[in-house]
Amino acid sequence: MNYKLGIFLVIVCFSFFTACKKKDTTPLTPTESVPTGQLKFHLHTFIGENEVDAYGIEMMMPDGRMISLNMAQLYISDIQLVKLDGSYYNVPSNGVLKVFESESVTIGNVPVGNYKSVRFNVGLTPTVNALEPSTVGYVNLLNQPEMWLSSTAQPDGYTFFNFSGSIDTTVAKTGGKVAFEYKIGTNANLTQIEMPAQNFTIYKDVVGYVHMKIEYDHLFEGVQLSNNANLHVKTKADNALPIVETLKKNIQKLFIYEN
Repeated sequence: MNYKLGIFLVIVCFSFFTACKKKDTTPLTPTESVPTGQLKFHLHTFIGENEVDAYGIEMMMPDGRMISLNMAQLYISDIQLVKLDGSYYNVPSNGVLKVFESESVTIGNVPVGNYKSVRFNVGLTPTVNALEPSTVGYVNLLNQPEMWLSSTAQPDGYTFFNFSGSIDTTVAKTGGKVAFEYKIGTNANLTQIEMPAQNFTIYKDVVGYVHMKIEYDHLFEGVQLSNNANLHVKTKADNALPIVETLKKNIQKLFIYEN
């Protein structure tokens, strides 16, 4: 064999072998599913330091005013988990309805890991707020007539926060109770709740809880109860009343971690 031809063939074979070997030893890494655990919010209904066990029971607020409840429920949406580095994980969810009768609310499956806080909205996103209650995939969430702002869900949208009962409205706090009803809704009143830092961990295939209290007495802070006009928000038109801005700010104060 010609000497130069032999060297050429050796070089070609070596180059081919090296290229093939490199390709074989660096395959593309397959995409792996992220391990998850289920997240639930455990939400207790409170007046001050006292848990409300049933509707209609008269209780004393921290300021000495008497109150009883006959409705306390709300929508939660746009749930985000705050990671240790301050970034956010958006939980895939259409939203959930927290009713008085159930303390545990299933949020969904989320990646395992350590988190330092949660934030969420009281209310529904504008897109969901515009849906008919018969919309496929949303019936259980939206077909709740007590959460409508009128006799039908549309076009007025949904009640984000439904809270009613009776309360002593006298300055001396020694009078009889007067009825109140707050049905807060409309896209303008979607309210974000950002909880303070309190670390929690989600483990694979395990249900993890974030324990919170909803202290409804904070809703009345700064509300002049002796003015009957401040006790009723029932319709879409009512949701534009000045008192709603006060109530909206107070909703942000209701959620407290349970120790």
